[in-house]
Amino acid sequence: MSRILLADIGGTYARFTLANGHLTGGTWSTEVGSRPSAIEAMRDFLAVDHGDEPIAGALLAAAGPVEGGRCKLTNAAWILDEEEIGRALSLPWVRIVNDLEATAGGLPDLAPSQSRAIGPEGSAVPGSPMAIISPGTGLGMACVIVGPAGRSVVASEGGHASLASMSSYYDRIVAVLRQRYGRVSAERVLSGAGLVNLHQAIAELEGCESPRRAPSDVTAAAFDGSSPTCRAAVDAFCAFLGAVAGDVALTFGAKGGVFIGGGIVPRFVNHLAHSAFRENFVAKGRMRPYLERIPTRVILHPTPAFAGLINLARLAQEQVRPAASR
Repeated sequence: MSRILLADIGGTYARFTLANGHLTGGTWSTEVGSRPSAIEAMRDFLAVDHGDEPIAGALLAAAGPVEGGRCKLTNAAWILDEEEIGRALSLPWVRIVNDLEATAGGLPDLAPSQSRAIGPEGSAVPGSPMAIISPGTGLGMACVIVGPAGRSVVASEGGHASLASMSSYYDRIVAVLRQRYGRVSAERVLSGAGLVNLHQAIAELEGCESPRRAPSDVTAAAFDGSSPTCRAAVDAFCAFLGAVAGDVALTFGAKGGVFIGGGIVPRFVNHLAHSAFRENFVAKGRMRPYLERIPTRVILHPTPAFAGLINLARLAQEQVRPAASR
């Protein structure tokens, strides 16, 4: 049986595997910045594969908007093009989708053990939209609706929507960032770089000098007790995440639940559970009762995009024309 090359390509890491039916083999990963192109990364991955089954095509999830079979990664230099990849790797067909589109498509298949509830379990309404907000190198958003005709995924660039604050304290943080960037999007605080932005803004408000830190340094210092400013930055991150996630729930009507993805939050999911996240999620005035019924969960699955890609693979084989014929 032929296999399909699957890829989950973010702004920092790219992960590859081969799917055969509903099963996937081992996952191979690389840093995006360590290779000049996605094609070179895929060649290196295929070079370590020793299977004999043919590869029928490729389905790639990429962290950026996809238009006309082409994607420029939002937070990295790679440019992916279906026709170019198909020719270079001699693949019958190639399809590129937004990475959050792929992850959202797999949400209905996510086992309870692969996520953790934050706050009350709520009461997800079967058949209602399920949304995902995913802070990582950038900030992605999407939702999925399961209906009689199957799954429909709405991809989004909502991470670049303007950020609203929740109190005078957060107004001051946003004001500092506005001086720096002019306009402040949700991604300016809800991403790896966003953690650094929050740390620097809070340090400025506190009138203290603080060295610029990497995102991992901010979280490490937040929890080892060495930096109250870093702890305040993580607390602010959790608070903003709850507020933005609540906005996402309202925007999509996500009565099926709101899921938190990405590589940042699982590192401090216990702290998130005791933070202002859930309160800010539901603190939407007269819409509070609406939001209190919506469950919020953090995805713990290491490669959730692959689950969605496997579901898309069969449709891609049926509907996508060979790359060489386009």
